[in-house]
Amino acid sequence: MIMESATGKPLKTPIVNGGGSQPGPWGRLSGYFRALWSGTEPLYRVVVSDMLIGGTLINVVAMAAAFALFGLEAPAWLATAVFFSPVPYNLFLVFVVWKTSAMSPSRWGWPARILSLLWAVVMFFV
Repeated sequence: MIMESATGKPLKTPIVNGGGSQPGPWGRLSGYFRALWSGTEPLYRVVVSDMLIGGTLINVVAMAAAFALFGLEAPAWLATAVFFSPVPYNLFLVFVVWKTSAMSPSRWGWPARILSLLWAVVMFFV
């Protein structure tokens, strides 16, 4: 949905109002994943914002929670499950970077692909 700015002129970039069929936060969340999956997001945003910042933060939080569970002598299977819980999201982000870089005419396509693979390997151990 293209919104108008305060001056009445249309914005150059469309604002996606959730993109999902559900109202509220679930609609926005599904719209976020749908926008990533489509490969239409800018490559730099996917790499920097979603993968390097967001993905790394999710992995660090999962690692800290897993270590806390180990420290609290929780069942080992639970701590291990928490530690590896970001792996599907990591694989999703790597796929999204590859798809976006294939659709983008940027010269940073292949470096972004290589960076995403290296990031996924590092995040597997973090």
